[in-house]
Amino acid sequence: MIIVKYSVTFTAIGDFALQLLRTRGSLIIFDKGVPLAYENMVLTHTKGNLTADVVPGDTILIAEREYSVARLGSDANKNLREHGHVTLRFAENDDGEELQPGDVLLTGERFPRIMVGDLLEIL
Repeated sequence: MIIVKYSVTFTAIGDFALQLLRTRGSLIIFDKGVPLAYENMVLTHTKGNLTADVVPGDTILIAEREYSVARLGSDANKNLREHGHVTLRFAENDDGEELQPGDVLLTGERFPRIMVGDLLEIL
C-alpha cells in the first residue's frame, strides 16, 4: 500500500522559477505564505500537511514524473512542515555536493515540465 506523506497542487509559477530550474537544476517551492521578495523565484502551492518525515529513498512525483530522494538538508522537513518550503535540486546521480539546510536532492531523469494545477506528491 502506497502512503502519501504530502500532496499539494501548484497554484502559481514565478517569472524566474523555471529559469532557475533550467540554469541551476533547482525549484524553490512555497505554500501560499511566500514572502513577497521571493514571489518571482518560486512555485507557489496549496497548503499541505506533511504526515511523516521525508527520508532518503522516498519517491516524489512532480507533474507525473517520478524522482527519488537521495539526501536532505538538515532543515528540509521542518521547513516543509512550517512553510511548505524546500529547494528541490535535480541530478541524474548523487554527486555528493554539499546541500543547503532546506535542500532536497532528487535523482531521476530530466526536469519536470510544470504547469499551474500540477501535483507534487511525496510517497
